[in-house]
Amino acid sequence: MTATLRDLGEFELIRAITARFARGRDVLVGPGDDAAVLAAPDARVVVTTDLLLEGRHFRRDWSSGVDVGHKAAAQNLADVAAMGARPTGLFVGFAAPGDLTVDWALALADGLAAECARAGASVAGGDISSADSIMLGVTALGDLEGRAPVLRSGARPGDVVVLAGSVGRACLL
Repeated sequence: MTATLRDLGEFELIRAITARFARGRDVLVGPGDDAAVLAAPDARVVVTTDLLLEGRHFRRDWSSGVDVGHKAAAQNLADVAAMGARPTGLFVGFAAPGDLTVDWALALADGLAAECARAGASVAGGDISSADSIMLGVTALGDLEGRAPVLRSGARPGDVVVLAGSVGRACLL
């Protein structure tokens, strides 16, 4: 029989998930305390947040936990980078039904960790709860490192737009 979240329990799930995350240089206090503490050398922090809802933004019959983790992290880390900041921390609120397999939840954590590693960021905290379907609330932070933020309003005709990676793959998830 495959273990479920209900079988494991909240605190064991938190321990299993946080063990998968490396602590980056900007995370002074990471998961496990009341709140996280991140370094903000620039004194300005870029912040973005997104929700991902099962059935609207992904389907488990089409996407693995790793796929969803990559997507959740990538879309937020990309928003920080688009503003001209270096991604530093990710905070993930995760709610799921009790019958979700532990393997799926840990695969989600692996996807988040892998995408953060690519960007040089860390999962610095979050929250876990129960729900009728999977819901993720992801918040990313970044450091401008002395640069001005890159704003959409600054775009002008003739500017060069550069895309990196595989464009459009999110529609597959």
